[in-house]
Amino acid sequence: KKANDEEGLKDAIEYAFQFANKLLIEKVVENLKEVNCSVLGDFEDAEASECEEPVNTDEILSYEDKYMSNGSKDGGTKSSGMTSLKRKLPADISKEMRDDIRNLAVETFKCLGCNGVSRIDFMINTQTNKIWVNEINTIPGSLAFYLWEPVGVKYSQLLDKMISLSLKRDRENKDISYSFETNILAGVKLGGT
Repeated sequence: KKANDEEGLKDAIEYAFQFANKLLIEKVVENLKEVNCSVLGDFEDAEASECEEPVNTDEILSYEDKYMSNGSKDGGTKSSGMTSLKRKLPADISKEMRDDIRNLAVETFKCLGCNGVSRIDFMINTQTNKIWVNEINTIPGSLAFYLWEPVGVKYSQLLDKMISLSLKRDRENKDISYSFETNILAGVKLGGT
């Protein structure tokens, strides 16, 4: 929910308490534009997809926009998730902003130590062009494959890369010791009954 005044805030808080015992209230990003970008790779090497701009039916991207949209496959009861979302692909942003978002997406991915594929959502104030990282979706629905096709990565290539990354991570983790044998407590006598 988005609140524009105190009464709206009270309504939003009351609504949100139907779903949780704790709430997070954030200052709104004025002149909001949302842009998403997927990242594929690991902490050593990662690349960014094309940027998309979700099209909202309201002031914010709602659950209904994402999961109950017209793109459902059976006439409205079953959704295909983000793949059915109305979007501008590529996003309606300048080349410089596209480059900034793609670079920030890769930096965020690496900073968080991610591996595989994710979708990172950004918020932009269209008056100031300030960009914020909103959230990272570590297992995006449909693997965000639709963001990779415009940059020449086919779905089969995306899956191949994800399998390679998984095998690489497995090899790296096999070399890590998670425990070791020790006799540090041998000979310790604890008093008591």
